[in-house]
Amino acid sequence: MPWPDWLPPAPSLEQLAERLLQILEIPAPPFGEAARAARLVEILQARGLAPYQDAVGNVIVRWGESGHHAVAFLAHLDTALALPEISLRRADGRIYGHGSADDGSGLAVLTALAELAVKSGARPRHPVYFVANVGEEGLGDLRGARGFVADHETDLAGVVALDGRLGDIVHEGIASRRLEAEFHTPGGHSWSDYGSPSAVHLLGHAIARLDAMRLPREPRTTLNVGVISGGTAVNAIARKATCLIDLRSENAEQLQRLERHVREVFEGETRPPATVEFRCVGDRPGGKVPRSHPLVAAAAAALEEVGERVTYATGSTDANAALGVGVPGICCGVGRGALAHTPQEWLDEQSLIPGLEFAAALLTRIAPPA
Repeated sequence: MPWPDWLPPAPSLEQLAERLLQILEIPAPPFGEAARAARLVEILQARGLAPYQDAVGNVIVRWGESGHHAVAFLAHLDTALALPEISLRRADGRIYGHGSADDGSGLAVLTALAELAVKSGARPRHPVYFVANVGEEGLGDLRGARGFVADHETDLAGVVALDGRLGDIVHEGIASRRLEAEFHTPGGHSWSDYGSPSAVHLLGHAIARLDAMRLPREPRTTLNVGVISGGTAVNAIARKATCLIDLRSENAEQLQRLERHVREVFEGETRPPATVEFRCVGDRPGGKVPRSHPLVAAAAAALEEVGERVTYATGSTDANAALGVGVPGICCGVGRGALAHTPQEWLDEQSLIPGLEFAAALLTRIAPPA
């Protein structure tokens, strides 16, 4: 594609990869993104930019003056797993390490695009925000994206999250509910108090009943028990057992029905003196931007411009934070990789080049210089 003539030349692949490695080497588990955010601030300042952080910890670069009809590009700082260190390796055209693709690819493109825009000397017709946000993964519940959107809601014309596979345009945000369910019992000795209810056994029964449920394919609806914990000793009847449950659906009413049924299943396993408690630990709003919307159309045209095949998709991303308050939001991938949410995750570093070209083409379309 012809590189936008108003932007400085694109950085080389080596420059993109090196900057990404500097960011990724700092662990950033959910609610532990501060050190990586600080590193990113240092990197951006060294490149001549003026980043700042908001109340929730997002790192932001603004291009242009503040005002109405703003556009924001987001990429999340956090990783899905809480690892004490990130083991990084470059080999065979790949960057290996947790977070390299999700969302290292987005961070690499976001920071490069911010630098190019600011150093272009051009002024946008409306302000553009480049946001490295916290709180996308796990129990973060989109706190970074929500915080940014709340601060700028009346000024935002659109939000683009840079996350996922290059070529995908997520224009429908899937709503989700995340529950913590916790059984409580008196406990006791495994021999002398045998017969007293075990919180672990009750949890096991409830999970087995959830696993036997038949969920609708239309609207697509999913359920996952992602974490379980409980008990104190092999010869002690468990006094407490807990699990985290992820519920998603393309239909809000179906999601509500599913949550009610999950609660009924767990409550159905309790008999005095056993009890169960629920806590909502995540509530992502849903929403949809039609394919005909100018933001979606611009993303599709930008992908075609760089020779990428367009795939329309649904998902749960930072764009949900915008959709939840009526601001148009989409999520577009800018890299290719695999094994996300595992220590073996990898990113095809060559994909960063078309990823940046796409982002530059999209920026030119939705926020052209004056």
